[in-house]
Amino acid sequence: MTVFDELSRVSADNLPQFTVISGENDDIISELKTQIFQKVGFDPSDLSQAYFDMTESDPNLALEELESLPFFGDGMLVVLENLWDLTTTKKSVLTEKQLTRLESFLDNPLETTKVIFIFHGKLDGKRRIVKKLKKLAFDLEATDLKLNDLTKYFVTDSGLQPNIINLIIEKSNANFAIIRQNIEMVKTYADDRAITPDDVQAAVPKSLSDNIFDLTDLILKSKLVEARALVADLVLQGEDEIKLLAILTTNFRLYFQIKLLLDKHYTDRQLVEFLKINPFRLKFLVGPARARSKAFLAQALRQLIDIDFKIKSGQADKKFLMDMALIRLAGIK
Repeated sequence: MTVFDELSRVSADNLPQFTVISGENDDIISELKTQIFQKVGFDPSDLSQAYFDMTESDPNLALEELESLPFFGDGMLVVLENLWDLTTTKKSVLTEKQLTRLESFLDNPLETTKVIFIFHGKLDGKRRIVKKLKKLAFDLEATDLKLNDLTKYFVTDSGLQPNIINLIIEKSNANFAIIRQNIEMVKTYADDRAITPDDVQAAVPKSLSDNIFDLTDLILKSKLVEARALVADLVLQGEDEIKLLAILTTNFRLYFQIKLLLDKHYTDRQLVEFLKINPFRLKFLVGPARARSKAFLAQALRQLIDIDFKIKSGQADKKFLMDMALIRLAGIK
């Protein structure tokens, strides 16, 4: 069960008295915040609701809102965001006296007041006030979602097919916010017709992994001039040679793994399950892996590992060594 599954059980009618959203994934926190605000119908103009960004608001006003009986309606909803004092982040917005007031409120809360706490960071579980809050609160922890959970969430959220969502996730480097943006781009591009993998390829900008895949393909085809030009473009875009080399090594390791598994007569489905990769991506990997010998792929991996060691040990300039790696790889027969 994901944090979004947990949130799905909450409505305006059964909102717990205390709700805590916390974690280090700001994209997930933002999504949780948006969804819970929609559920409770949060409106800043509603006098029975109050929002305080504790880095900008007067803490005393926020505490007074917690401690006061509602003047408008039967209840009060208070949202406190960026209350750094309760997290492991070395920041503070409350004095010790104000912290004591908050703890006193937790000990004797008004039944008419419901509170949503939004923390951008991990809660400091060693603090007494945090322990009290966690005992009282409905806890929503914003952690990274596993690939299957990401797929499930965005399939449900967008209505797109799993294979399309998986491809978008891969091209978005599994970044929650970027996935959402790219889904909207693909929908706009498709203009209400059924979305195909080709639409994703056309609408979503190439990710770094896409470019490295292209680089790998150029190397396998011994197109040295084009490979060097692509690396130069990526470096101009701010990518580091060490990072490029690491991803390139991962690609060749994947080719080698596929080659070994193909020799054991693995089917495409078994390859997907064993390697945990997107089926759409696999179909571009199997051909080159089948076409190359184990000896070729093993030699390529050795070359990459050797260049990586020389770069990290400072034996020569990384730009020079990256160029040497391309020349060596393109020259393997």
